[in-house]
Amino acid sequence: MITPRFSVRQDDASVYVTIHAPHVRAQTIEFDVDDDQFKFFASPYYLRLTFPGKIVEDQASTASFDAATGDIAVTLSKQTPGEEFANLDLLTSLLATRRERDAGEQPGRPVIEEMTDGDGVEAALQQAYVDEDFDWEIPQTLAAAGDEPVLAGSATYGFDQQYSGYLAHVHGTANEINEVADPERMTAEERRRNRIACEDAKFDEDYYMDNYINDEDIRPLIQHQSQAQQALRQQRAHQQDSAVDQLAEQLDQTLPADNSDFTDAEKQTMLDLPRKTHIISNKQAVYLGLVDILFAYALDLRINLDEPSVESAWSIGAVSSSLSNLEQFATLRSVVVACFRRALAYPLYRNWELCERALEDVSAMCKLGRRALLKAMLGLKRLFDKHDVYYVYSKLYLDDYCVWLQTAASDKVIRSLARKLHHFELDKDEIGWNLDAYEDLALMTSESDAGESECGGEPEQHAFSDTTEPDPKPLIQVIGDPGTSAAPDSNAQNSAHAATDLESASLTPALPDLLALEQADPT
Repeated sequence: MITPRFSVRQDDASVYVTIHAPHVRAQTIEFDVDDDQFKFFASPYYLRLTFPGKIVEDQASTASFDAATGDIAVTLSKQTPGEEFANLDLLTSLLATRRERDAGEQPGRPVIEEMTDGDGVEAALQQAYVDEDFDWEIPQTLAAAGDEPVLAGSATYGFDQQYSGYLAHVHGTANEINEVADPERMTAEERRRNRIACEDAKFDEDYYMDNYINDEDIRPLIQHQSQAQQALRQQRAHQQDSAVDQLAEQLDQTLPADNSDFTDAEKQTMLDLPRKTHIISNKQAVYLGLVDILFAYALDLRINLDEPSVESAWSIGAVSSSLSNLEQFATLRSVVVACFRRALAYPLYRNWELCERALEDVSAMCKLGRRALLKAMLGLKRLFDKHDVYYVYSKLYLDDYCVWLQTAASDKVIRSLARKLHHFELDKDEIGWNLDAYEDLALMTSESDAGESECGGEPEQHAFSDTTEPDPKPLIQVIGDPGTSAAPDSNAQNSAHAATDLESASLTPALPDLLALEQADPT
């Protein structure tokens, strides 16, 4: 059977379903209305929609068939006139069965539960109904290397660590995103250490200083207003009350049309997604992985002024630790540190302010809600699906995120995550690369060159030159020049400190409950 293309809209009294089923005979069309389900059949098409409310087939219900266009227009009456059916534009959720829908309405409850005897039953039930009010700074300890299997094909990765075997032959392909030497064997801790080592090797202090001083091309990108920020301003303009938090529960109904409406291509992509019910083992890691991928996407959009380029798939994959190193994060701070490190080591433009603006874009996307995040993920999936090699990341991450955002993601958690990102502060020292020292050196070098130019003399050779020897001892004290014996491990030590900071986050006290933060923060 083929699932036809369809769209759904509503008013106070009725639900309107438009089904595109070309080349069918009108006399073969069958409909069935059962409580909250609507079924359509006309060989070779079959469609079953499960609505969030009850519908009835009465005298006001109609159906018409346009043989020229192949469109079937069906009008169904609501059992309770005036009832608002939520999320009718999330097509994957409408295709879910009743069991899948009911499972999605119980946050944190797995579809399959393995019951034990005695106290184990009560503990399992308590874990099954765990609350979704995450504190994003609560650390989670990664499994020790010795606790993970090391047999071939036994390592897991991807969305919620649910996959293995997909990257067994990755080194035989032209995959320039992957940095993991042995994806099927390396443990999570080994992948993390490998990622940090690759970032240290890739970081170019001369490149960073040049982008810091010669920022004529970067400044317009920093000042650019992204589509997410523009949409957020439009949303706020439509809200009479400036206290957005008071209207948070109505966010889905107040989004501007250009944010909540999906294109025909996006609707078709949602219909083509696999039918899945996710049993999430680590919810916080799933939300943090979403931040990591969205940051890479937002940075690429900002660099290309919202027009993806032929290099966008590689650029996004290289900046995302989830895609390039199969990373699973434990804290929000570790995510942001990793995002900034990679954004300062891989893209065409490597600038701290540009990274901060990309993080603001991610916060804006989260404030817009699940639909904005879903549209972003659908855009990412479109980019990766077109690539002959990188399409594998759609299978490992993007398909699942597109389904999960429609069926199981929590608006409440996403809003709290948006607030945490909005108020997030990151020091350059946490990156581990002496960025302040490099910026000071770049400024001094630039001023020295300007002075020499005004005097008409030849400018001194400096750290930007590829043909001169590094300056002697003063440079060792400022930036830890790798060419001297006094500081061969300066960057490595700083990076080690940054990595240690990620792990030591587990020693920090827990932040206040997110509900208290939501009540106190009007932003």
